[in-house]
Amino acid sequence: MRFIGKIIATFAVLVSLGLTIVLALLHTRYATPMVTQVVNRFTPYTLTLDDIRYHIRDPWHLTLQRPALTITDGQPPIAANRLSVWFNLNSLLQLQWQFDSILIDEPTVSAQQLSALAPSDLEASAFALPELRSHRLAISRLNVSTPSLTLKQGELQLDQWHYQPGDPAPWWQQFDGNFQLAANSAHWQQWQTQQLLLDGNHRSSLWKLNGFSFNWQNASINGQLDAALDKRSVDIHQLTLSGLQLQDIKLTDAIQQQANALASQDWQATVRRVDILDSSIELPPLSLNHANLSLTNWHWPGTAYSQEDAWLSFTAESGNWRQLPFTDPLLDLSFTPDTIVLNGAAVNALEGYWRADGLVTPDALQLGNLTSKGIKWFLPADWARQLVQAVSPFKQIRIDTLDIGYAQLTAADSNTPWYIHGLNVNGRDLLIRQQPSFSLWQGSLSAAARQASLNTIDLQEPLIEMRSEQGRWQLEQAFLPFKGGLLEATGQWDLNQEGFPWHAALQGDSLPAKILPQWLSLPWPATGRIDATAALQGLGQHYTGLAHSLNGEVRATFRDSEIDQGSAALLQAWLPPVTQEANSTADPTMTGSQSDKPTVGIEEPISLAITPLKIRSDRGRLAIAPLSIKGKDVDALLEGQWDLANPAGQQMELDAKLGCQRLIRRWQDGQQTVSVSTCDGNSM
Repeated sequence: MRFIGKIIATFAVLVSLGLTIVLALLHTRYATPMVTQVVNRFTPYTLTLDDIRYHIRDPWHLTLQRPALTITDGQPPIAANRLSVWFNLNSLLQLQWQFDSILIDEPTVSAQQLSALAPSDLEASAFALPELRSHRLAISRLNVSTPSLTLKQGELQLDQWHYQPGDPAPWWQQFDGNFQLAANSAHWQQWQTQQLLLDGNHRSSLWKLNGFSFNWQNASINGQLDAALDKRSVDIHQLTLSGLQLQDIKLTDAIQQQANALASQDWQATVRRVDILDSSIELPPLSLNHANLSLTNWHWPGTAYSQEDAWLSFTAESGNWRQLPFTDPLLDLSFTPDTIVLNGAAVNALEGYWRADGLVTPDALQLGNLTSKGIKWFLPADWARQLVQAVSPFKQIRIDTLDIGYAQLTAADSNTPWYIHGLNVNGRDLLIRQQPSFSLWQGSLSAAARQASLNTIDLQEPLIEMRSEQGRWQLEQAFLPFKGGLLEATGQWDLNQEGFPWHAALQGDSLPAKILPQWLSLPWPATGRIDATAALQGLGQHYTGLAHSLNGEVRATFRDSEIDQGSAALLQAWLPPVTQEANSTADPTMTGSQSDKPTVGIEEPISLAITPLKIRSDRGRLAIAPLSIKGKDVDALLEGQWDLANPAGQQMELDAKLGCQRLIRRWQDGQQTVSVSTCDGNSM
């Protein structure tokens, strides 16, 4: 036993002597070659360094100046400006690479070695170190450049770092504890940021950011979030963007593509609260100035109708939507499953303002109030298509109160140009349905205007009133005053009965004759006044039903009829379009020769005597009583019958003598023929 005791005592003395020698050498110029020789001889790595700093007063702290460690031949070394380590006594006793702290200042790592950051490449990479443990790993002045990440002047700190070469996770994920990262600039995928700061905690696959902040697109961004990588979910507790300026459509497209890619990989995000403050966007088709938006409890990638209890608030100073400028928009929305509650919406646009509230479901729009005052709107050429497209998702639209005041609408670019000035529209309890036909199903509606024009025909203070009860639509009054004339109409359309029966009554006094070519596309170039009555009824579900059911009568008398340009105007109007085009290259006098034959060109006005027009319809078969038109150099007769359902029953003829010319135009069996004889007796 004494012998064993002597051996142990001797070994202790030798160890103490060895440590004393090592500690003594660390204070001399032999420290650097001693450490490099130990590493180079007893490890597979090659170490070079400029100097070693050590002091007995801090015995567990060692600093290497400008170390460079070669892991594999043929690869550049891993270098740093300074490496400081604080040894752990237990690690020395257990012969483990375990430290209290490791500080690396300004490391230099090649792009090839940085490939080990990717977990998929870690096992195949030559970048390998022994197993390392440190209560804290700190890296200062970190610069990283990879295809997916660029980091400049970074400061990184990881607690409870445990590097294991066989772990598929990259080295910066092999820790369980707090972490901090700061960088002057960072570029990750589509995010080019400045003044990056992250402060969080990592446990297994859960990343918790207690706070993060950075600058992006002139915006200051900060917030808190949790990310569970194993569940592919992100929980954003708070996110604030202040002063955002977004103008790059390529950037927004790239972000959208990235979001779609994450959604396709089943990633999910819960947004507890997002605030966008004093931000501006300039992108087609939308631009916003000094906008503010708040969003709470939003689940991505869920749709608006799938949210459980979300809320959105939006305001802005001004903006532009598809070349339509607006100011002071306000929007307040609440989201529950299958319902979007419009708590309030308002905007100043088109020189007036709009205000609405209500709710929206996937197939219905219900507004408690829709108000508009003082708008002036030049409608685009395809305004009708855009309107139908906008309401097409909704099977029904309900508006409790509709109030449109002092509006001015102009559709100058449409095939039938029109405008309305001083329009006032009032509606109560309106229900508009698309099925069985787009119509007013319930409610009352009235519209009046100070002035209007329809296809160049002026109206003075027109008025329309209608109401509907469970699909039984009634036109109570249509009052269309012309200058010196008046047109009144009433009608009914029942969508509850089979075939949709309808009836209409019209009464016209002193109507301007130019409504015939302008409104009805009838070839009538004469001026004058028309007194007309009409009483019609039928089925309106489709054309076939109408063709077999139209009953009624139309009567019209013509007063003060006159052709300003003589009989030539009648001939030109009554010729079919194809004949008019062929005739346009000929001599407008149509003399047929150079002799002194009568011509039909521009002449003095001609007064016309016209017999009353009478049209009767019996189940779609129309009978037109002979209509005679007489005047100087004009003698015309129109008569025939027309079957809406049977082309063989369509027979009508216009026989007109216009000066020395004669026009015969026949409609029969769905076809028409035209015969024109000129003043020299030739036929065309």
